[in-house]
Amino acid sequence: MASTIELPKEVWLEVFSHLDYFTLKNCMSVSKAFKSFTKLPTCQKTMFRSKTIIPDGGNINLANVRVHPAFDCMSYECATDLDEVYLGDDTVLADTCAADEYATDPPVAFLRLRVVEWKPVQITNKSGVTVLQVMKSLCRFFSNENHRDSRGDHTGWTGWDETKLDRKGRLVLGVDWFDS
Repeated sequence: MASTIELPKEVWLEVFSHLDYFTLKNCMSVSKAFKSFTKLPTCQKTMFRSKTIIPDGGNINLANVRVHPAFDCMSYECATDLDEVYLGDDTVLADTCAADEYATDPPVAFLRLRVVEWKPVQITNKSGVTVLQVMKSLCRFFSNENHRDSRGDHTGWTGWDETKLDRKGRLVLGVDWFDS
C-alpha cells in the first residue's frame, strides 16, 4: 500500500480552490507539489496575488472587495512602531510574506484609512497597496500624540469595522473601535 495519497492533479486543484488563505499557506509547507498548486491562477485571488490593479479613479465593485485576512490576526497597539506589529502571537508582520501581499482583493492603487473621527489617511501605490504599507501608515498616524492620547486606554487593534467607497468611488477602510 502506498504511503501517499495519489490523486489526479485536477482533483487536488479542486480541493485547493476551496481552501482559505491560511490553510493554503499551511499547505505550501507540506510539499513542493502543494506549493506549486498555490501558484496556479485558481489560487491567486485567495492568496491576494491578483495581477490586475484597480487604478485611482477605477471602477470598484464593493461587493467583490475582500480585505486581507492578516488584519484580523494582528496584535497591534496604537502607539507602537512597525517592528512591534505582530501576525499572531509572536511573528513580526514585516518578517512575513503577508506583509508584501496586497491589502485587498482586488488590489487597489489608492486606499483611504478612516480612523474614528480623524481625517482619513491616504495610501497610494501604482503597483497595489500592500498590508505592510497599510500598517506603516497606521503607525505613522498614531505617532501623532493627539491621535494616540485621545484613545485613552483603548489602543488595541480589533480589525477593520467597515469597507466602503468614498464619494469619488475610492476604497475606504474604516475602524471605529479599539480594545483596551
